[in-house]
Amino acid sequence: MQSLRIRLILLLGVAITIAAGVQFVASFREAMDKANMLFDYHMEQMALALQDSAVQQSDWYKAPSDDNDFDFVIQIWTDDGVRVYQSRAYRTLPERGSLGYSTVTLDNGDWRIYAVHRETRVIQVAQKMDSRRDRAISLAWHSVWPVLPVSLLLFVAAWWVVTSALEPLNRIGQDLANRHAGELAPVSDKGVPKEVSLLVAELNSLLARMAWALHSQQRFVADAAHELRSPLTALKLQVQTLARARDESARNQAIGRLLGGVDRASRLVEQLLVLARQDPLVEAEEPGIVSLNSCVAHAANDVAPFAQSRHIDVRYGDFAEVDMRGDAEALRILVRNLLDNAVRYTPEHGQVRIGLLADGSVARLAVEDSGAGIIEENRERVFDRFYRVPGTSPNGSGLGLAIVKTIADKHGAEVELGTSALGGLLVTITFPLEGAAPSIPAPAAAA
Repeated sequence: MQSLRIRLILLLGVAITIAAGVQFVASFREAMDKANMLFDYHMEQMALALQDSAVQQSDWYKAPSDDNDFDFVIQIWTDDGVRVYQSRAYRTLPERGSLGYSTVTLDNGDWRIYAVHRETRVIQVAQKMDSRRDRAISLAWHSVWPVLPVSLLLFVAAWWVVTSALEPLNRIGQDLANRHAGELAPVSDKGVPKEVSLLVAELNSLLARMAWALHSQQRFVADAAHELRSPLTALKLQVQTLARARDESARNQAIGRLLGGVDRASRLVEQLLVLARQDPLVEAEEPGIVSLNSCVAHAANDVAPFAQSRHIDVRYGDFAEVDMRGDAEALRILVRNLLDNAVRYTPEHGQVRIGLLADGSVARLAVEDSGAGIIEENRERVFDRFYRVPGTSPNGSGLGLAIVKTIADKHGAEVELGTSALGGLLVTITFPLEGAAPSIPAPAAAA
């Protein structure tokens, strides 16, 4: 795995090296040009300084030398072309050239020449290009050498800046590494750069969701253990009662109570499994387009035997054809729990009615009964796990409406409790639809 620090430092180092190289070359060339201009200026000033002098030398041609250790050579000619002065003895020197600046090539190398005519004389100053170039390079080097240590300082500064900028990430990493599995407190964002603050915010959001999920799971396990303790204790007592039965009638009565306790325990376990499967943390399949009518029909068929045993009349009210995006099995469980609660808490020979309407972008599923209903003070609490309305039958598990609320939340639906026209509870669930078609009411029919 690549190190972000090393990667940034290498990229900055390459950028600094390229920038320093470009600056060095550009500055060096500029310094060379300035040095050449300066040498040309010196040659011109030397020639102009000699224009009024009566310099004449009779033995300039003697003692020729090949000494290269000199900068300038001054030569003076008369108008007749007679050379009357030469500053240095040299074997090969440029002859009289054209006025102004020029460059000539001789056997001993290139020469830079400046010639000026004043009165009866031509004054010419010459300089070897090798010597001129060496001095120009020396001057240019002295002017641009600070680029190298400055580049090194920039590289050190880049190392320090990158290390300082990544220090909050190292601190966060060490903080997370030193935590135990249950420590889900938010990570401190002190000193975190703006570009990393979004990552830290999302990390803290994830930790908060994990803390909530862990707390929810712990609460679920504790509640489940508490709720299972009572039916298991009851089953144990009923088995003991069955063992102590002295006649057939007492034995049959004990067996009936035992079977009822087993049914209640089985229903509680089934509801617990359903609630666990509908937990928001459980990865669900990709939702597809399902028929809400089909889900209602299957749920009604599941509840029909229980309703017939209690002589409950289950009927359809206004019913529309509604297709929506969701989980068909979860929606069937939602409707089944609503119907099961309605049948369970409605007195015998009572009524339960189901309605389904589509209105623009929403669909409303309504389940109402002729039972005792729920007073307004308890309507918010009935969605809590294992909560039972005081005074109701102990046969329920207290999970039916909690499961309904969980499934509704997964589908983005809203659950509302009210009073039914039949005198009992009215549960209305509003589902959002994608491109819903106008509702087409179907005739009422018996379940």
